[in-house]
Amino acid sequence: MEHIDSDDIKAFLAESYENLNQIENDIVDLEKTLVSVDALSRVYRCLHTLKGNCGFLAFSKLEGLAHAGESLLNKLRAGDLTVNTEIATTLLQTIDSIRKILTFIEANDSEGNEDYSNLIQKLNSFHSTSPSKVPASTPLSTTLATDSTYITSETIRVDVDVLDKIMNLVGELILSRNQVLQLANSLDDTAFTKISQNLDLISSELQFVVMKTRLQPINAILQKLPRAVRDIEVASGKRVHLKVIGADTELDRNIIEFIKDPILHIVRNCIDHGIETPEVRTKLGKPIEGKLCVRAFHSCGKVNIEISDDGKGIEAERVKTKALELRLITSLQAQTFTEAEILNLIFLPGLSTSTQVTNLSGRGVGMDVVKTNIERVNGTVQVYSQPGQGTVFKLKIPLTLAIISALIITSNGQYFTIPQTNVQELVRLEGNDISERMDILYDIPVLRLRGNILPLVYLNKVLGFEEVPLSVLENIEDIETIYIVVIKIDGYHFGLIVDSIEDTEDIVVKPLGKQLKNVSIFTGATILGDGKIALIIDANAFALTAGVTTQTNSLSTTLINTSEEREMILLFEGVQNARMGIFITLASRLEEFDSQVIKIIGNQKVVQYNNEIIPLIDLNEVFLGTPQILSDIIQVVIVTLNHRNYGLIVNLIIDIVEEPMKIQGASTRPGVKMLANIQNQIIEILDVEKIINIANPYLIK
Repeated sequence: MEHIDSDDIKAFLAESYENLNQIENDIVDLEKTLVSVDALSRVYRCLHTLKGNCGFLAFSKLEGLAHAGESLLNKLRAGDLTVNTEIATTLLQTIDSIRKILTFIEANDSEGNEDYSNLIQKLNSFHSTSPSKVPASTPLSTTLATDSTYITSETIRVDVDVLDKIMNLVGELILSRNQVLQLANSLDDTAFTKISQNLDLISSELQFVVMKTRLQPINAILQKLPRAVRDIEVASGKRVHLKVIGADTELDRNIIEFIKDPILHIVRNCIDHGIETPEVRTKLGKPIEGKLCVRAFHSCGKVNIEISDDGKGIEAERVKTKALELRLITSLQAQTFTEAEILNLIFLPGLSTSTQVTNLSGRGVGMDVVKTNIERVNGTVQVYSQPGQGTVFKLKIPLTLAIISALIITSNGQYFTIPQTNVQELVRLEGNDISERMDILYDIPVLRLRGNILPLVYLNKVLGFEEVPLSVLENIEDIETIYIVVIKIDGYHFGLIVDSIEDTEDIVVKPLGKQLKNVSIFTGATILGDGKIALIIDANAFALTAGVTTQTNSLSTTLINTSEEREMILLFEGVQNARMGIFITLASRLEEFDSQVIKIIGNQKVVQYNNEIIPLIDLNEVFLGTPQILSDIIQVVIVTLNHRNYGLIVNLIIDIVEEPMKIQGASTRPGVKMLANIQNQIIEILDVEKIINIANPYLIK
């Protein structure tokens, strides 16, 4: 191959790969629609062009395979044959073989030694079959004329390495621009300021244009789905209708490489584990053809990908039972987890509810790798399911990892950055505002923000700069200003107390060195405009480290078997002055209300709370059948179930404790989950969902 220019081979490979991706889906469509003039024409032209190029480059083996496929397509175009499952399968095998040869050529500049004579013979064997009785498509005798027509194109192919180098140079340009802007702000020079502003505009525009070159439609992944779904249909005997929405949604090319396999794996699982066979769907009154929808869209600076099916769904009890059998969770965790937390257990390594192993899935591996790969690009994945109705996987992926807008903060004299997509708002407290809006609830600092109680975290404490943070209620006269960054992650909010808030800036994300690779709360580093180094905080990992979120977002790091099962319990004085408790994971707020604001609507006590009308549950009515006599001020525990808020009226909130629980017995009456020995007292741990159902079964849908 010395006489063949390497650039010619690269151009040949690029064109061939591009054509194969398109005609693969055309073959799948032909199998379903039987007659499609355009699809037949595209497949024929691709194989005809490939054969011609192979003759020029002396790839005889590939030329022979393409010629056999072209001959079969010629029969189909002439109407002598119609596409059936066997022909479609053989054509797809031909495409796979062609792609395999192309891959070998790319690596070795040769076709390899594999023999494809059996496949060529099979392609030729269809020529001798009797003509189909199905009405044939119109012969396409004029298509060759278009093959020799030169079409003017406004696009050129550029090597990916060149684009990456340009992107790196633009990143360095952005860093230099930031330094020039800082210098301009410090100098009283009108001419220099004007030049720096012009540089800012030009570099920003250049950054945008170069970023567009890195962005690629997610169709690069989604166009492979029809073939994958078709193969799974044939292997499993199921029928699936695939619907793709938002294929033109763009994101960084590097991210596409990371999420390609997770998306394909989820699709396989939806069909193999979710969608039922035609016989089962008929008995259930469902359409024979299962529905699989893949939807991509932009939202809040991220790419959202939703993969849903209308199959049998995931049974939470089976997942929980399997996790207990494998000792991936403790018995107490099994009793306290919400349904959403139980469903997300499927992302634990080795957990599979499949009763048999198949070639598609069910080997007990895969979903943990899906979660790992998504998190490697700072994304998240969650699963929602309704038994009998289907399952939805929701992926949230950052648009790019190269250049992002970030908030710059300081802690102990060091600089850190937080991606702007995680920043909800900034709060500055001075003087009396500190004592009025900040409080300590059971040793946990909180902020009162527009009717909400927001948990607070000291950045200095999490980073280990201070053993114990100074309480905001101690030496309050010495505290002049407190800076709080309100951070949002997957619908959850918390406040981060920092030393100072500096500015927002477009930063170039640099990978961490091997010394910091295992520090989960940092996702990278950057160089600021003044030349200082700043670490980039991963909001999700930081929240887990600080303890402000549960294990839902990172089950594999928090579900650890221990010799002692420790739980946090909210203790309060309940019915007949007896001590009762609920798991703290269910309690979202502790509130006090004036009894005058309590209303009764249709025998149901309600109160307006944070622009929402929530029902109040009277424990006296649940357990004794008689309503409690309300005092002027009543204490209420706000609990959240299935994204809805409810209020439990209690006599007195006592404490929040964390210690090993010794279960003394099972439920003694409806509404009680278990008995536990806490601080040498027997405490009734309440079943909140059952209590709400007893009080008013219409409240929980």
